[in-house]
Amino acid sequence: MSLQMAEIHSFMVSNGINPSDFDAFICRSGADLYYTSSHSEDNPFVFDLYYHSHIEYRWGGGGLRKTLVRWASSVIDKNAKNKKEEHVVTEDEAVSTNYCYAFNVRNPALVPPAKELRKMMTIQALSCHVIYCQNGRKINVIPVLASRSQALRYLYLRWGMDLTKVVVFIGERGDTNYEGFLGGAHKSFILGGVSNTNDQLNANIIYPLSDVWPKDSSNIIQSPNQFSVADIRGSLVKLGVLNG
Repeated sequence: MSLQMAEIHSFMVSNGINPSDFDAFICRSGADLYYTSSHSEDNPFVFDLYYHSHIEYRWGGGGLRKTLVRWASSVIDKNAKNKKEEHVVTEDEAVSTNYCYAFNVRNPALVPPAKELRKMMTIQALSCHVIYCQNGRKINVIPVLASRSQALRYLYLRWGMDLTKVVVFIGERGDTNYEGFLGGAHKSFILGGVSNTNDQLNANIIYPLSDVWPKDSSNIIQSPNQFSVADIRGSLVKLGVLNG
């Protein structure tokens, strides 16, 4: 998820979901990794510090952040009614961490394509992953070795997690790095109709779904655009995760 752990925890609590039903949580678009813990009710999660040492190679750090802040200040809404509203992209300092620089986007339609920002970072020899998320309302910039799919690979390498028993739920148009989830040993459940409605964000997708989705794969299932809990359960049965 592109969310931070506190947001994920709040969502689970408000929906009656028990965090202990999950083994791990990939947060901030793949920049952070947490595990559930039974040792503390106040903080039921354990942060994986070693994961950061795994992804920090060539991470730009402070220099990258300064470059991103300068870029953000250059994205201006020329039709804004006042100075306060003219800045389209602003740093979310409350959410940003040493391994995830987060930015809020006031109007996604005015933000340049992700590939342009990636190109600018490359020209300045700043390695990173630029991810437009939450329907273009957020931008997460994380280490080049970090992503949600790479976090799955890390769980396999460090803990021997059986990826054949892992199911990833993803919208037809997820965040701009959604294609990394399609393929591999894990199972993918594509939620039909759950997509980015923002044309500008859709233009940022590196590869169209048809190019990265192996149609004959038994590890990938797509639901209809209108689906129910029963549809999800039936699909999990087909994937071999649940018994019929």
